[in-house]
Amino acid sequence: MTQLAPQALTRFPAYRAARLLGVMGPALFRYLSLFESDLAGWERAHARTAGGFAGLGSDLGGLYVKLCQVAGARADVFPPVFVRELARFHDRVSPRPFGELRPALERDLGAPLDRVFARFDATPLAAASLAQVHRAQLHDGADVAVKIQYPDAARLFGTDLANVRRGARLAARLFPRFPLRSAIEEVADFIALELDFAREAESLARVADALKDDLDVRVPRLYGDLCRPRLLVMEYLDGVPVHDLARLRAAGTDLGALADRLARLYRRMIFEHGFFHGDPHPGNLLLLRDGRIGLLDFGLAKSLPPGFGAELARMFGAALSQDGDLALRHARALGFQLDGVAPAEFLRALGIALGAKHDLLEVRELIFSGLGDGVPRDVALVVRTLILLNGLSERLAPGERRIARELFAGAIAAIR
Repeated sequence: MTQLAPQALTRFPAYRAARLLGVMGPALFRYLSLFESDLAGWERAHARTAGGFAGLGSDLGGLYVKLCQVAGARADVFPPVFVRELARFHDRVSPRPFGELRPALERDLGAPLDRVFARFDATPLAAASLAQVHRAQLHDGADVAVKIQYPDAARLFGTDLANVRRGARLAARLFPRFPLRSAIEEVADFIALELDFAREAESLARVADALKDDLDVRVPRLYGDLCRPRLLVMEYLDGVPVHDLARLRAAGTDLGALADRLARLYRRMIFEHGFFHGDPHPGNLLLLRDGRIGLLDFGLAKSLPPGFGAELARMFGAALSQDGDLALRHARALGFQLDGVAPAEFLRALGIALGAKHDLLEVRELIFSGLGDGVPRDVALVVRTLILLNGLSERLAPGERRIARELFAGAIAAIR
């Protein structure tokens, strides 16, 4: 009998369900056995649970990587140890061997690889939860990036989502106010968007058109005739990822000024265009050789309702002015469900979204105050984007909160 390789084993639904149960069961038992005053116990429980979910992300990929990414970015909801342990999934996801992907790639192209590409690098440039990207060259000499969706990504997503929802229903009965359900549905929304490569191609074209007059930004050209439901081919952009501080400094880059430029770019997309690139983790932002900012990966590009940007700016403007009642009023206009939430609690949550320092006790109190499940989905993606930008801001200009302040100061000035 042939022994299954571990990677092959992870494709079986029963194994995936057992792995999740092996993390969630002990986690629920740990939390149920804690006293509210045992802060050290809570911190140990959070650390072990975060480690368990990190193991799921590394072992099973897909939905679990995305859950890790969301929890690692949501410092407004999850304890700091989750952020520390899980943030690594934003730029360190293991790729699949290209030999596994090549047959499906050639089927999608309808031709052998060498008929379409003059050169194709088997080692990927980057890997993510649902796809990986390879560099190639067309026969006309154009350098391109080829984004290949994993053939089983959609099937495994459906299996894993059903398992996770069952686990969340059990957890919600034990901890009614813990925001598992909102985080899971947020992730489900994100993955549904990212699996839709046709939508991503349309989003890239829409962002490119919106920013065509912006001399500070470059969006890659799309090779639409080579794109398929599980395949995108676009121009390869040569630049330095904005988190590679050593290379940026060696090139003489003003890191604070770069943070300001990124803030202005996102301010324009969110508050002026109402359509924005929703995945600004450092690997998706480049400083190109000509000094422009390169944007990559449009799977989470999002359209916002009319008037949303102005209301959002007013809400965060009230937070920056420490006016909790006004911030709550604008939040309710955006669709927040905030019954029983005190203005001070809400101000603190918005402050964390804007990059304010926080500790374990504060975040735990905010979680159980009911804020977690009260965030509208449009706002959730914007908040996730802001938190990723805050993390980037802290790398580029530590302690200055430059991106949040520049982004909202300009937006607030524009609506007055």
